[in-house]
Parts: sequence; structure tokens; C-alpha cells
Amino acid sequence: MRILLLVMALLLSGIGTGAATDIGTGLSLFERGEFEAAERELRPLAENGDARAQYVLGIIYLNEYVTPPGRTAAIEWIEKAAEQGYAQAQSELARMYRTGDGVEQDFRKMVKWYRRAAEQGDVGAQLFLADAYAYGHGMEPDLVQAYMWYEIAIQYWGPLAVRARDIIAEKMTKEEIARAVQLAGKWLRERE
Repeated sequence: MRILLLVMALLLSGIGTGAATDIGTGLSLFERGEFEAAERELRPLAENGDARAQYVLGIIYLNEYVTPPGRTAAIEWIEKAAEQGYAQAQSELARMYRTGDGVEQDFRKMVKWYRRAAEQGDVGAQLFLADAYAYGHGMEPDLVQAYMWYEIAIQYWGPLAVRARDIIAEKMTKEEIARAVQLAGKWLRERE
């Protein structure tokens, strides 16, 4: 009787039934381009709240690697992952709002999601957030914040971020630059 109860519990939990029990299987299938199989593996995990599975499932749907469900489902899954704090999903959602890819273009929402991803160390988000501050996309321009984020992005983007930072530095006072450098240094030290 005890073994029967254990087998029933395993079946109900999805273990041994072909349902995904490890995200690695779904990710491997995705990387090999076996999108329908990846969807079958990832969907149960996504439905149970796994942010990484939600994000990859959203990418599968966004790129229409399987049909249906399409863009609406893609956005829903990516948003779920982003809301849970998954930086790649946050950055992707920001990109979608920046370009209007599947959603209405909205620079304020773009900034919201790039900021969340940038704070987690997403290097692409850091550069886009710096640009948003520099040029006032979705907010009032803030050169100190722009300089700070460019300074942080230099760690990964090198000359591209240096050039962008130097362009806005021409519009800043020495005090503003010093403040931006101080903020960037503090941000970087807190993440060591």
C-alpha cells in the first residue's frame, strides 16, 4: 500500500510521466532547435512558476518556432518571468517596448524593465538605460545618471560605452562628472 501511494504521488507530481522535471532537458532541446519538444518539456515548469522556463517558452512563441500560441502567449510568458526578476526576460521585455515588437511602443515601460535588468548586472540593459537617460527616452534626460550607467557599461562594452560617455561629458560640469563617477563606483563596489 505504501509503495502504491508513493507511485501515485510521483505520477501526480509529474515524475516519471514524461513531464519536465529538469529544466536542463528543455534548454538542451531548445539549443538544438527541437522547439516542439522543448515546449513540451518547458511548459509544465513554466506553469509551475519557473522563470527561466517561462522566458524560454516566451522566446519560442515570440519567434513562432511552434504554432500556435503566438505573440500574445509569448508576451504573457516573458512578462511572468520578468515580474519574477529574471533579468533576461526583463531586458527582452524592455527591447519589445523600445521597438514596439508585439506590444505598443512605450519608452516608460522600456525604462522600467531596462532599469530592473541593469540593476541585476545585465550589460545590454545598462547600455540602453544609459542611452535612455542621455537622450530622454521615457524620462527627462539626466546626464549624471547617463554617465554613471555608461561608466558601468564600460566594464563590458569598452570603447562603445567610452565614446557614448565622452559625448555626454561635453555637456556636463566637472562636478556632475565627479558625482556620476562616484555613483558608478559605489554601484560597482556593492556588487563585488
